[in-house]
Amino acid sequence: MMFETDRSNVPRAYLPLSGDNEADLSIALRWLIEAGLAAGQRIGVQIPSRDAIRENPALQGLDRRGLASFATWRHSSANKTVTGPQLSFFPNLEMLLTLEDRRTAALVVLSVHDSHRAWVSAYDVPSLGVSSVDALPAPDPVLKAALATFTNSVNSSTGITDPRDKSRVVDGLQKLKRAGFSFTRDQLVAEALRHNWRGSAAFALGNVGAEVLAGKQKRVRETYRDNIVDLWRDDARD
Repeated sequence: MMFETDRSNVPRAYLPLSGDNEADLSIALRWLIEAGLAAGQRIGVQIPSRDAIRENPALQGLDRRGLASFATWRHSSANKTVTGPQLSFFPNLEMLLTLEDRRTAALVVLSVHDSHRAWVSAYDVPSLGVSSVDALPAPDPVLKAALATFTNSVNSSTGITDPRDKSRVVDGLQKLKRAGFSFTRDQLVAEALRHNWRGSAAFALGNVGAEVLAGKQKRVRETYRDNIVDLWRDDARD
């Protein structure tokens, strides 16, 4: 297995939007400065499209003053090289976790809701506003033991893109389900992030888990031993 650089200590925060764009952006920028934004350093701002700038006076101000480097979620070469402090504007979970792949120096997210609970829970991300997103329920200890096995048997850099690694993980999830253990897509994503999987790999694991939960039959060639769930039970009791 290839071990990834630990990303758990990256400063992260989120801000539920209040309806006052100028005030929200001011709070987010102040947090980035306190998190270590160097004097004169431009902020990376990830946006869904350039329309976000045209529709948001606060972002227009950043653009006019040259204080930010904007990159849309897709079709931008800047997306592949940005590593400094980042402000993520209206990301969905997939785009947010893709940004986690880039090892940013600090990350603040504007507009977070329940679909981001896996990210918030995995890193215990604080809210900068008056409201917050509820953390996920604690997963079954057996699921945590299973994720430890998955982590040790797949390449955390590529996740489950390798068909053999994916086959093992699918087999493990199917065995868990047949044994009567419950889990959710969000719990899988959060546990993978806690085990230092790349964001995109954790998202892919959640997708596979959702298919298993939905009862989709998936053929596997690489499998774990027949008593693997018993071993996970033993690990969970330790």
